[in-house]
Amino acid sequence: MRISTSWAQQLGVNSMLAQQARLSQTQMQLSLGKKVLTPSDDPVAATRIIDLNQGIRQAEQYQNNINAARQRLSMEDGVLQGAVDVLHRIKELGVQGLNATNSQNDRIAIAVEMEELNRQLLGLANTRNANGEYLFSGFKTDTPPFSKNSAGGYDYAGDRNRREIQIASDRRITDGDFGEAVFGVPTGAAPALGPSGPVGNVFEAIDKFAADLRANAPQGSSLDDIAEALEKMLTTEASVGVRLNALDRQEDVNSGHILELQTLLSETEDLDYTEAISRFNLQAVSLQAAQQAYAKVQDLSLFKFL
Repeated sequence: MRISTSWAQQLGVNSMLAQQARLSQTQMQLSLGKKVLTPSDDPVAATRIIDLNQGIRQAEQYQNNINAARQRLSMEDGVLQGAVDVLHRIKELGVQGLNATNSQNDRIAIAVEMEELNRQLLGLANTRNANGEYLFSGFKTDTPPFSKNSAGGYDYAGDRNRREIQIASDRRITDGDFGEAVFGVPTGAAPALGPSGPVGNVFEAIDKFAADLRANAPQGSSLDDIAEALEKMLTTEASVGVRLNALDRQEDVNSGHILELQTLLSETEDLDYTEAISRFNLQAVSLQAAQQAYAKVQDLSLFKFL
């Protein structure tokens, strides 16, 4: 078989170009610290890297959701604690007002303080977070949940929805409570004086108690209504605490999952510098040898022997 001179030269050039390409790729790997530079380098590893990065981003989004839910629930917890303190004071005033030794003026003074505390409680029910959203309006976060109407009763302008937020691939949690579930359902009418049935809304129950105190005819049933409202609020507060604890536990689980994914990602894409440097040196020597051999072959000529 006859091999032409040009073909021999082209084979030598192709060999050096291949060596140069391998050396350049190793150099790029060392520069970036990655084993897989393009999908064609290792299609299976490239697919795994994409999946792992997506899993990490998703888990990090769950962590962001947990932080958002924690801020909202922590704020609700603080508001509920303030509301509980107000109701405890109102309950104390109610017990005091039922004492038969009180004069009408004494009861009017108690009613004045009770009404002021009720306004404070209404303000707590209409609390907004840092984003300007009302905590207890359900999905209607731009609407104040409770207001006092012209008839002397109370209206609820929110809805009965609870916002759920994803904190894991298979877990969601509510990050708030709507107003009627916490403060009771208002009738919209001013409570009637004297004996009556249970009053389910805490603002109306307090107003009724205050009005009966002003009339010097306090009803023990009003104290029962306030005690029931306090119990409902304490139950909600306990539920918020349970959810906050659940967020803490899920955050730890998510953190462990992220660390596991990052470890797998590192094993898949991070470069072994010891192996890569050894390979780089070997490839550099191979390229140098190929270049020297090509130069020697190019130097061969019959004219040198004439």
